[in-house]
Amino acid sequence: MEYEKCYVFEPDATRPAKRRKTEPQGLQASWRLRREGYRAAWAGPQARIEHALSSVHDESLDEVTRFLDEQVTPANGIESTRIPTGIVLTGPGGSSRGSLANRVADRLRSQPRRIYVPLDSTVTPNLKAALKRFIQRATSSTQGEDEDDEDAVATTRKGRRLLNYDLQILADYVRERKIEQVVLALHDTEAIASDVLSELVELLGSWRSRIPFVLLINVATSVDFLQQRLSRGAVQSLDGRLFDAVPSSTEVHQVFLALTDPNTKLWIGPGLLASALERQSDFISSADGVVEMAQYAYMSHFYANALSIFLAPEVKLKDVPSDHFDALRNLKSFWGYAKYLIDSDRVEAPERVRGLLDDNAQLFKEVQRCITEGQAALHRITETLHVIRTAQELLPGGTATLKTSLYIQALSGKLAGSTLIRSMLLSARKAPSDVVARLIDAVRVAMASIEDEPASNAAAEVQVFQNELIQLTASSKRGAKQQTLRSEDDIGSSTVRTTVVAQKVQLSKQKSELSKQDAAYTILVRKFTDVLEAYFSATLVDVQKLPFHEIFLFDLKSPHRETFTPRPRHAIERALVTPHDYLGCECCAPDKGQGDEATLSATQPATAVLYQLYLESGSLINVSDLWQAFQAVMSEKKKDEEQLMALFQRGVAEMRYLGFVKSTRKKADHIAKVAWKGL
Repeated sequence: MEYEKCYVFEPDATRPAKRRKTEPQGLQASWRLRREGYRAAWAGPQARIEHALSSVHDESLDEVTRFLDEQVTPANGIESTRIPTGIVLTGPGGSSRGSLANRVADRLRSQPRRIYVPLDSTVTPNLKAALKRFIQRATSSTQGEDEDDEDAVATTRKGRRLLNYDLQILADYVRERKIEQVVLALHDTEAIASDVLSELVELLGSWRSRIPFVLLINVATSVDFLQQRLSRGAVQSLDGRLFDAVPSSTEVHQVFLALTDPNTKLWIGPGLLASALERQSDFISSADGVVEMAQYAYMSHFYANALSIFLAPEVKLKDVPSDHFDALRNLKSFWGYAKYLIDSDRVEAPERVRGLLDDNAQLFKEVQRCITEGQAALHRITETLHVIRTAQELLPGGTATLKTSLYIQALSGKLAGSTLIRSMLLSARKAPSDVVARLIDAVRVAMASIEDEPASNAAAEVQVFQNELIQLTASSKRGAKQQTLRSEDDIGSSTVRTTVVAQKVQLSKQKSELSKQDAAYTILVRKFTDVLEAYFSATLVDVQKLPFHEIFLFDLKSPHRETFTPRPRHAIERALVTPHDYLGCECCAPDKGQGDEATLSATQPATAVLYQLYLESGSLINVSDLWQAFQAVMSEKKKDEEQLMALFQRGVAEMRYLGFVKSTRKKADHIAKVAWKGL
């Protein structure tokens, strides 16, 4: 049974007629237009992301490039015997597509007399393999790419036969082509064995007089840990210089800014972004994970959601099939929008709703308008987050919350009126006049840069408060000394009074008497915080209440979770227990009152029947008993014992391939149970 192979072929009685190709029907009729819409929508964020990731390392790149230029071998030979080494502190997740090492490689590849060779832990299991790969990549312009030969032999001009891991091959190559620098970049140094790393460094140091080596070592932990892993001879062979690379969190922030640009067509929802950032933080991955999440979200939305056709550039009414408008009318946001119009006191509301239900042209115009307004509302939210962060940075004792965290709270509808906003406004009321003056000026500048009506109105009111505050502070001068104004809400404006009555101590708070300037300052600060609170309430809207938000906002977590964190075992077990869900047939469906799991039936696949019998068995399964039980179930449909035996053997082989059973030496006629359901 372990070595025999079988296959049951049951041809159909009649050969099906050849079907001619037809055009997509129904909601799939807009597939081509949605594909073009995806390409146009993702082109903008992709270009912004690549630019952000390439420019985030500019300063560090210049320092590393300058260091490599200084180490170029002079014409009269190599002066130092120690290997110049650039130690790049990348931090966790530093190996992303816009990382420092990749950009250094792009610059060095354009110079013919300099060689750049990257190595990682996958190709350096031992010193011999590391040297083979290093020499093969360094001399790839003339040497072959054959890696199957374990110990290939290279022949030099003088007739000497050298093994392919002999550094003399590289030395001859450098001398013949007058190479000025050979840069070896070790990406994931912590994953390389300590003895291999030490031996490699010592060997390269001994060849430094003949080959102009320069090392670039990426360190995710610390220099002290690297020094502990290296031998004393390896440490003495290095002449190191430290470089700080931009951490992965900064790259993620740059990607987030690129995804929330004003020209963004499709916005990422709070649930999906939160799960992606949580996965990025838990697994210490790079910004590539967030980029892949965003691209897959765009693909899922445009490929699976037929209503994404309305995001296509220059879409016309004639390009949209009529059934797409029926799908629009079944959206929950459309129902809420229609109810909002009916409940309003407008006279034309009933006719407007009737037009949206009956007239596709009117609905098309309304959808275009709502999409534009919804995207503008999302952009206003991101601009408001900038105002909040500006205020948090200037208030005493406060730290600015991450913009990604504020974005998730805002789009979830939890930021408006939250504890974070209330505590920030209360801190502003308690702040002295010098702090509030800087706060008002920064908030006014931030609001003035926003091009919308709520921000412009709020900026105008804040400008008035700024002028009044300047007048108040000018009138509070006593001689040449500037007096700091304090509000009534400040703790310093209240005193604690202690009285003893009947041998009991009583504490009471009393407000200190305020001057005219302090009283006016208190009123001004309260007006300022009221304006801020009104601005936040107007801009931090609940995006789930925006009409047709399902078109321009994607927040489905299941496609991302099933693709990037799949559960194959759960899917296989479910398919074997409930095959009717995947086959789409009624013959395998469970009987009434039996729940979701299917009962044993001859119509089910043989492997599914065996798996359900397998669940009822113990740790050791008698193959003869399993065959008799299988035969009893399947004999209702198939009477031929040879066919049943073939199905049984194939099913057991598939169970063994899936990792559910294995052969055992305890009993020759038994198989051992390997996996249990749910564990």
